[in-house]
Amino acid sequence: MTKGDRAVAPPLRHALSDRRGVVFVEFLIAFLPVYTFFLCLIQLALLFAVRLVTEHAAVDAARAAAVVIGDDPKRYNGEKINRLTVKGSARYEVVRDAALLSMAPLILNGFVHDVNVVFPPAERPGAPGQTGTLGFAPMNDSQVSKVRVRVEVEAECRIGIANRIACPLSFNFTHATDALKLAIPMRSVKAEAIYPYQGARYDYP
Repeated sequence: MTKGDRAVAPPLRHALSDRRGVVFVEFLIAFLPVYTFFLCLIQLALLFAVRLVTEHAAVDAARAAAVVIGDDPKRYNGEKINRLTVKGSARYEVVRDAALLSMAPLILNGFVHDVNVVFPPAERPGAPGQTGTLGFAPMNDSQVSKVRVRVEVEAECRIGIANRIACPLSFNFTHATDALKLAIPMRSVKAEAIYPYQGARYDYP
């Protein structure tokens, strides 16, 4: 052993035998899993809130569709009653606006993006949305006609650490904000509602 080794050895042995700070290390080992679990609870609670609002938006959109599809053509650029052209028509935009109004708080704070309103077949929940011009038969004594609406949104997962666990990583930069440039994980949330379609007509002054 050299003279330099003899000078270093005693402090090293002292450091290895020192037990100060052991409790703090044990605290970190126990704290990190609990803290991560707490963050996951917050993230899941926010996603659940988005889910509830999306369900409410689907109900509002279905109710609006049941009224709008049979409403006076003069209010919708002369579009025929009992018809709905998916995307681009005045009646469709009114139905979508009903969903947007319900989702407005989450849209304004940036939690929700890409609100999409689709019309699956009435008797096939979860089916792909129909395209083109859809026809609806008014309800009568022999049949009960229905209109089914699905609202689909993309929700941000903002809670650090937990968002990587609860939400898949998305690289969708349709809305290129500074936050999304960091590839914030997103979660798709969908909700459906079905409403009877009476084909009622309304009189306006």
